[in-house]
Amino acid sequence: MADIAFFGLGTMGLPMALNLLKAGHTLHVMPFNGIMEGPREVERHGGVIHHTLEGMMEKAEFIISVVPDDDSVRDIYLNEAMKNAVRPGSIIIEMTSCSPEVVQEVEAFYADRNVGVIDAPITGALPKAIDGTLTIMGAGKAEYFQRAEPVFAAMAEKVFQLGNVGNGKLIKAMTNLLGAVNLAAVGEFYRFASAMGLNMEELAEVVKKSAGGSTQFDRNFFKMVEENYTPTFTLALLRKDMGIALQSARKHPELSLPLSRLAYDLYRQASAYDRDDCSSIARLDGREK
Repeated sequence: MADIAFFGLGTMGLPMALNLLKAGHTLHVMPFNGIMEGPREVERHGGVIHHTLEGMMEKAEFIISVVPDDDSVRDIYLNEAMKNAVRPGSIIIEMTSCSPEVVQEVEAFYADRNVGVIDAPITGALPKAIDGTLTIMGAGKAEYFQRAEPVFAAMAEKVFQLGNVGNGKLIKAMTNLLGAVNLAAVGEFYRFASAMGLNMEELAEVVKKSAGGSTQFDRNFFKMVEENYTPTFTLALLRKDMGIALQSARKHPELSLPLSRLAYDLYRQASAYDRDDCSSIARLDGREK
């Protein structure tokens, strides 16, 4: 079992941390901006709260981060205090949905400290974080994955190894872009069906057996029918990932992604629903500006 320093005890991070504790790992955490709820919950399940970075890093064989964005990742890793505190030979497992460039910056920053980096964004949303059945879109050296296998096993049911650091973030953003385009189409389909006065239960059974069926339909159609937009993955977070993918695409001017860019514009128009579930894209009819 490993000693793990864990950054990011938010909606996804906290259940992931608790699953690591259940598996027998030792977790080291710190309060963020004086917020104690997450650290106290970790402590209640056997984790250790520290009040200095040096104390948190002293025994850590792995450092896990699952935080909101690029700036948060840079704040944690790209500073001399953290670089000096991390043990040589340890492995950073960076699980944030952020840009490929940021995790590559982290890898370069720690290269002279003999610190490994695994690029490991996650998919599966909150229910799978709670169950420990996430999918990890990993990238990095095979030897690091071998060492991290017991850590990943506590959080995920599938771990991909996708080449060099940066590929994990890129592929996560690309797959979320694809899912977002499909989700916008499901929302449009729902509005179409509502206008026609169709029986939604019957319609759903037909769609699941048709060419129009999809994971996004299965997960989200009845959220739309019931107007239940309690967030499991917010619209703002999905739009962030879409933006990461489209920013990467801009580096290749030969690429044409008209459907993706149109969908991104729709999600930007839906910013009033940013804190609601991403399925709330169904509430936007495309005529709003």
